[in-house]
Amino acid sequence: MACTRKFVKKVKIKNNLHRMPRFNEKKIPYAKQNELMDEFCDILSRLGTKEKIYNFLKDLLNRKERMMIIRRLLIAKLLEQNKKYKEIKDELGCGGSTIAKVQRWLHFGRGGYKEAIYAPKKE
Repeated sequence: MACTRKFVKKVKIKNNLHRMPRFNEKKIPYAKQNELMDEFCDILSRLGTKEKIYNFLKDLLNRKERMMIIRRLLIAKLLEQNKKYKEIKDELGCGGSTIAKVQRWLHFGRGGYKEAIYAPKKE
């Protein structure tokens, strides 16, 4: 899954001292995005073991990216346990808008959060 230069742009941050690549998903046609997502899912399923998936994700994502994904899953778990927004905010240090997005995906999405939360653990 190669990302070509035309999909990445430079963004000015704090007095032009730092430049960080930023991805603009609107420049990739929706059909191509679905194709890339399919390929990504195939890669994850072919890895097979928890250790291989762990190593892949550690290589693929930086700590902040991993924690953002993990935190969303934790928010979904807490929402499923009927925790209040304030309790979740206090426990995880996240904003109300993040909790609201996860809640919307949890209830109106494709069921992925619930499948992940309630999937039986492999032994």
